[in-house]
Amino acid sequence: MGSPLDHTFGIWLIAQFFQCILYGMGLLQVYLYFFWYSKDSWGIKGTVIAITVLETVQTGTYFGATYRFFITDFGNFNALAQFPWQALAQLLALYTSTFVAQSYFAYCIYVLHKKRVFFPLVIVILSLVGLGGGVAQIVLAVHIKEFSQLPSTSAASNTQAALSLACDILITVCLCWRLNVARTGIQSTNRLLNFLIMTAINRGVLTMVTALLNMVLFLTQPGTFYFMMMILLSGKFYMNSMLAMLNTRQYAHSIGAVGNMGDSMSMSPFPSRAGTNATEPVGVNISVRRELHNDRDDKFVL
Repeated sequence: MGSPLDHTFGIWLIAQFFQCILYGMGLLQVYLYFFWYSKDSWGIKGTVIAITVLETVQTGTYFGATYRFFITDFGNFNALAQFPWQALAQLLALYTSTFVAQSYFAYCIYVLHKKRVFFPLVIVILSLVGLGGGVAQIVLAVHIKEFSQLPSTSAASNTQAALSLACDILITVCLCWRLNVARTGIQSTNRLLNFLIMTAINRGVLTMVTALLNMVLFLTQPGTFYFMMMILLSGKFYMNSMLAMLNTRQYAHSIGAVGNMGDSMSMSPFPSRAGTNATEPVGVNISVRRELHNDRDDKFVL
């Protein structure tokens, strides 16, 4: 029979290992982003910097909580039963990072849908209310002080997870639907669209699964930290998925570069340039010629 610590601090430690791996992958992508796209606009660079700083704060404060559990308060069971401030600070950084990433994707959809505001606005509102739910959970945790009382925060915690799940579903559906209706009879165009659709799906699947498991585990496994594993992984998945989409712009450009090119497709809503000496914006330009001399000139953003 396993120790009760297996389901609490054992899971906490395992989550530490996994999130450090994902954080390292994220930092590598940040380095590659600034190396390849150093001439991007400050709007997108600021978003990358913000999410990197937030995830760094989250990882650092999580380390601080781990050190307190296993070193500073080792053997002090009364202290181990209480929330350290670092555990709450890392949650605040994580929820804020999630909001930044979801807002970025909402803006991508805003440009992709030719500046129609309904779906982007719904996503931002859901994300903002979800952030509020996360903050409410933290405030409640400050007052209850002990892990044993954590189930009393279930309403706030599940609100955050449910709205995060709703945002991810809406983001993925909006991206895939808009890209799918843009299909043409040109093979190179459809090949590019297939790549962008798969990128959008891959972006959403991991974060949707972690949000769903977060809710399920919080409700079905009280008194354990299994749900915490899902919360921690979700933040790193957001970081890596956003950076992966930005860093694959050159690859997307190479896919769409086959044949004559005119519908403009970009993996970013901001003007971007690859490399430090580049002078032309990076994008995938696809020129569609028709028998009736009807030229399309749509701009998509992912």
